[in-house]
Amino acid sequence: MADRMPADPVTDLAAMAVQLHEVYELYVAAGFTGAQAMQMVCTIIAASMGASP
Repeated sequence: MADRMPADPVTDLAAMAVQLHEVYELYVAAGFTGAQAMQMVCTIIAASMGASP
């Protein structure tokens, strides 16, 4: 029966994008500007990829 289940339409990449958007929105709600929030999200992405910010 499990083999008849449809594939999850939300990919890992799509789920990560949603999470990063939520982080961005939370930073803005906490009082950071949109530009500051985006820079912090970019730093999170760079750090997760092993790059230096």
